Amino acid sequence: MAFTKIGRRGALGLLGTLGGIGTAAAHHGWSWAEGDQGTLTGTVREVYVGPPHPTLRVEAEGQMWTVELGNPRQTARAGFTETSVRPGQEVVALGNRSRDSSERRLKAVRLTVGGRRFDFYPERIQGG
Repeated sequence: MAFTKIGRRGALGLLGTLGGIGTAAAHHGWSWAEGDQGTLTGTVREVYVGPPHPTLRVEAEGQMWTVELGNPRQTARAGFTETSVRPGQEVVALGNRSRDSSERRLKAVRLTVGGRRFDFYPERIQGG
């Protein structure tokens, strides 16, 4: 299986602690994604760095996935540029998959390529 789901590991407790702040943050721009995170490991086929969201097309087990990164400013703050990854490289994306199981789309909170880690949404990383 290309996408491996990871449990919430206390994320619900954290949201309960944060109250309305956690709920508001979780709703904006993430309503299409599952709450649980998982990893996707595959080979980059295309790289796009620009608005509205930089994306990667990643092939995993013969299937093409769209991996959305942060908005352009968040992506740049994470240190990711158009030269950070190139087609043919293996990547590991940690993030939230689309609620629509027929759609191969992942919102990445972290991307690892060549031993280098890019945290686009560090506050959303579940389990460290």
